[in-house]
Amino acid sequence: MEQSQINTFDELIEFLRANDLTPSEVNEIIRLSLKAFYILDHTKDEMIEGLIDWWSKWKHTNERPPFIGYKNTLSLDVED
Repeated sequence: MEQSQINTFDELIEFLRANDLTPSEVNEIIRLSLKAFYILDHTKDEMIEGLIDWWSKWKHTNERPPFIGYKNTLSLDVED
């Protein structure tokens, strides 16, 4: 893998798409660069699309949720 300098979110997405990375490697890069991560299994492409959705919703906030890609996958309902 070629060493790259990433300065913007778009450059991060380009890097993730252009390199042959495992989902675990994608998760580690996201965790280190954005302090966010996935806890469920996803493909590389699903992770990138989820990251784009997460960023479009949270990029202008100071506090962002640490978990990415949880549309309809996590229920916080309390059951009796």
